[in-house]
Amino acid sequence: MLSGKIGNIIIESKDLQNTHIKELKRFRVLVNGKEVGVAFYFSGRDYYSPWLEIDYTPWLRDEGIEDQFFLFIYHFLPQGSKLFVTYWKDKETREMLYKGFHPADTPLGFSLLKAGFTWFKDWYYPEGGNEGFPKIQANKPLNKDEEKRQLRELLDEVKRDDVRKYIENKLA
Repeated sequence: MLSGKIGNIIIESKDLQNTHIKELKRFRVLVNGKEVGVAFYFSGRDYYSPWLEIDYTPWLRDEGIEDQFFLFIYHFLPQGSKLFVTYWKDKETREMLYKGFHPADTPLGFSLLKAGFTWFKDWYYPEGGNEGFPKIQANKPLNKDEEKRQLRELLDEVKRDDVRKYIENKLA
């Protein structure tokens, strides 16, 4: 599934498993030999677009390589895909979301934004029985026009000055 190198990090998948859904695979994600989390990749079907979900352990942020990791995933996913990243192990992101910050304002969300994702949602209470832990959804835009439109909307929603400045620079 995920396999390659970006910058000084090596990303690999281990223990690939089929699931009860033919388009859905489960695997562990490792960066430089250390596990980042368990992931599920849905390759898409009919009008259902592909998505990737990772039960994420945020040690990459402490290593200064979180942005690179999510950039790799951004390039892996086709346009219009969705990425879901759990944050239950990410105290700083979790606390900021509970205080009312936009997902893109959080450390996790800002890394996703810098990777290229432009639309965000906090699934703080996943519905149904199989959706797992609370997560941030980050969508990869369909095209450049959609990217600009979503960034303009996002600019009205974020609160942190550094995030606003980043978006303004992307729109310039």
